[in-house]
Amino acid sequence: MNETMATDSPRRPSRCTGGVVVRPQAVTEQSYMESVVTFLQDVVPQAYSGTPLTEEKEKIVWVRFENADLNDTSRNLEFHELHSTGNEPPLLVMIGYSDGMQVWGIPISGEAQELFSVRHGPVRAARILPAPQLGAQKCDNFAEKRPLLGVCKSIGSSGTTPPYCCVDLYSLRTGEMVKSIQFKTPIYDLHCNKRILVVVLQEKIAAFDSCTFTKKFFVTSCYPCPGPNMNPIALGSRWLAYAENKLIRCHQSRGGACGDNIQSYTATVISAAKTLKSGLTMVGKVVTQLTGTLPSGVTDDDIAIHCNSRRSPLVPGIITVIDTETVGEGQVLVSEDSDSDGIVAHFPAHEKPVCCMAFNTSGMLLVTTDTLGHDFHVFQILTHPWSSSQCAVHHLYTLHRGETEAKVQDICFSHDCRWVVVSTLRGTSHVFPINPYGGQPCVRTHMSPRVVNRMSRFQKSAGLEEIEQELTSKQGGRCSPVPGLSSSPSGSPLHGKHSPLMLLPSSLLLYHMESDADSVYAEHS
Repeated sequence: MNETMATDSPRRPSRCTGGVVVRPQAVTEQSYMESVVTFLQDVVPQAYSGTPLTEEKEKIVWVRFENADLNDTSRNLEFHELHSTGNEPPLLVMIGYSDGMQVWGIPISGEAQELFSVRHGPVRAARILPAPQLGAQKCDNFAEKRPLLGVCKSIGSSGTTPPYCCVDLYSLRTGEMVKSIQFKTPIYDLHCNKRILVVVLQEKIAAFDSCTFTKKFFVTSCYPCPGPNMNPIALGSRWLAYAENKLIRCHQSRGGACGDNIQSYTATVISAAKTLKSGLTMVGKVVTQLTGTLPSGVTDDDIAIHCNSRRSPLVPGIITVIDTETVGEGQVLVSEDSDSDGIVAHFPAHEKPVCCMAFNTSGMLLVTTDTLGHDFHVFQILTHPWSSSQCAVHHLYTLHRGETEAKVQDICFSHDCRWVVVSTLRGTSHVFPINPYGGQPCVRTHMSPRVVNRMSRFQKSAGLEEIEQELTSKQGGRCSPVPGLSSSPSGSPLHGKHSPLMLLPSSLLLYHMESDADSVYAEHS
């Protein structure tokens, strides 16, 4: 579909209202001889004439599937029946060109409907904003204009701002621009949920209220990354994670990823003694420099670097997670003098700068990677109501890709959190099996239509395994595809209607959850 629109559609003038329909076409692959003939027709005349062929085709720069209210199953009751005929949610495809972008809606019939098109220069980032979550004291100022589309173009609406320094909000209902947010520095990415719109700048983050688009809070202590994500963040349904430039001990959570270079208490004392000695030596060198008798081999750059590192030492690989609802307005600063209001977790994740991170659907799991792209860490964040220092960050997995360095472009969880996909700039995608609660992935955990836990003591003592065996024996065999393994709860013929756990009292369910949690933490702590 993308190739059809890019090659067969001529260049059209700018407009903000859709209407073009592209019917589905069968995919045909060229034979070897046909590909050779096409190559000769394209290259040989150009080689003889020396002038490139004039094409009316549009070059696609980026493509992304988007989630919005239109294809949200929680907002549309007709999509609740998953395997119905004709009621599947449509796909929303955003295509960025060298001079603009398009938004296409693709239903199950396959006829692509153009919903939006703008041609005012290249687009760096674009997001379809979901309808805001309204409260008792909140009202939506743009209810009549929604759904809204946030676009960061090279040329803003005013035309006087520097490139990529403003966010224009368009109405997909009317096609008009309803809001423009100006910045002094370039914008690198946009993120949004039902609460806020997050604008990612270099080493800065600005969050705006989703109802009024007034500034809610901003962060200026981000650790820079060489790319491709200049300032990596992860936005869940409520939490926001970003790379912090310092590790504040009073706010540090329990857990995280501790590498080999983490010093013990004795090593810390020895390091402190060395630091004190180097500090006294530096004082002597400064006094000697003032008197004009600086020793040989010591330059002014060495003193400047040492002084700057003493003033503001930057620590790579630190992650800070904040609650966008409870964090205060204005600047969010994690320091020894600040309180922990709104800070969910603060922990070390890598030894190198963080280049990419992502939340799962529930927001309890966070996967991160550094600039090397060798290892990907999966954390489970268990918050505490008192402070971030009491929060537990469980390091569930370390997913290894390879020995060569690679720049990670994006990370994504599956909806059931049993798979993690990592894409790099080399054009490869790595798929890893995981469990949301930790543990070794196996056939039992990943061949079932639903997420299942490991066999617990309660399941054995309650006789659920025997009940399932009795039920499956009447159907003519065991449900587990691997001999020797007990059948999972989803293997029961009653799985489609009821689960054995749903028939138990609430007190037994609570005990089952607690026993499973204790076994998981005991094995993976």
